[in-house]
Parts: sequence; structure tokens; C-alpha cells
Amino acid sequence: MSGGIFSARAAAFLSLALLAAGCASAPVVEGQLIADPYEETNRSVHAFNKGLDTALLRPVTQVYDTVTPALIQHMVGNGLDHLSLPAIFINRILQGDAEEAGAALARFSLNTIIGAGGLLDPATEFGLPHTPTDFGVTLARWGAPEGAFVEAPIFGPNTERHLVGRLVNFALDPAILVTVGAVEVANTIMIIDATRTPLAVVRARDDNFGLIDEVLYESEDSYVTSRTGYVQARRRQVAGETTADQAPNIFGD
Repeated sequence: MSGGIFSARAAAFLSLALLAAGCASAPVVEGQLIADPYEETNRSVHAFNKGLDTALLRPVTQVYDTVTPALIQHMVGNGLDHLSLPAIFINRILQGDAEEAGAALARFSLNTIIGAGGLLDPATEFGLPHTPTDFGVTLARWGAPEGAFVEAPIFGPNTERHLVGRLVNFALDPAILVTVGAVEVANTIMIIDATRTPLAVVRARDDNFGLIDEVLYESEDSYVTSRTGYVQARRRQVAGETTADQAPNIFGD
């Protein structure tokens, strides 16, 4: 990957961080957990996401769960968690958490060396469990406001802060080195991770199959249910009370 791409990724990181810092806090309507000034558009996007889940993601996940042996599923999960560790390490540094940064680095080193490149997880047995974080949490640590609720196509429920964090995570992630391409648009690198993201989405849908089905297909208003559940779980994660694995999106995180 060329130096120009790295420079563009740095520029993307800075510009998106500044955008997050400027997220305005819209007023919260009585009875709502978070401001939702874009509700009409959000509901349209939610309907699209739900339709995509019904037509594609849910059946693909069912096939994956049926034909993939449990051991392989376990190793796939380990491998995906392993690939996320460099970005977790960077975010821990940015959050000023040297202890957790050191734990992430130690976990990555241990599982790389004696864990078959991350397919196995001896680090957990050594007291180094997987503790995910992301740039949305980093922005919260820096004092960026949560912003309004936004349902994004494919990405599902977000706060404005977390949506910016998702984009910056691409720029931070050293695992981008294994992607198939990068396209520069308006001085921002948009990374297409064709080797990891689809599998991670299916894995996240499979891990939370029952919960997501309950939200999307069994609740009276799936939009309100997903909005409430997401915001509550996301706030717990920012407060350090839970992990991203307990706050599933329609299409993973």
C-alpha cells in the first residue's frame, strides 16, 4: 500500500474526528431515550435493512450455521477477533488506557505465536480475554457528544458519534492491509474490506440470531425496539459496563 494511501487515511482520520467533535445534541422528545430528529428517514432505512435481513442475511446465516462445523465456527470467530486487535490496541492508546493497550498487544502476540495465527485462543486461558472497543468509545472518552440516533443502510442503528467512529475505525485498522482495494473520494479513503467484513457480518448475525429475530420480527415496532436496545447497550459499553458483543446491530458492528 502506497504512502499516498496512508497519508489519505491520516487525513480521513483527522477530518472525521473533527466532524465528530461538532456533532450537535438535538433535543430529546419526551418518552424517547435519545434525540431522533431524522425518524422519518431512519424508519425508511430501517425498513430497507429489515428487508435485506429477510431476503439475504438471515437465510445466509442459517445456511452458514447448518453447514459449518462448530469447531470451524469457533476458529472463524477467533480469527475475526484476532484481526480486530490492532485497531483495539490503537484505540486503547488513544483512550489513554495503557493497561488495556498492553493487554491487547500481549493477547495479539500470544495468539499469533502459539495460537495458530489467531485461530486458537490460548490468551484467554492466560487471563487475557477479548475486550473490544472502537473509535466511537474513544470519541466519548474525548468528550464528543453522543448526537442523535441514525439508522444507516447496512450498518444499522448508530448514534452520530458512533457512526463517525465506524468510519474512522477503517482508517485506523492495520488489517486493511489485507483488503482488495482502496478508492480515494473527496480526499477520504473509503476502504472495501472484501476479505473480512462479509464473514464478520454473518458471524455477528449467527451469534445473536435469536435476539435479532426477536427485535426484528416479534416486536410490535421493530424500529423503536432496535433503537432503544441499541442505545441502552451502547451507553453501557461507553461506560465500560459491557462489550460490543452484547450490543448487536442488524448487520453486526
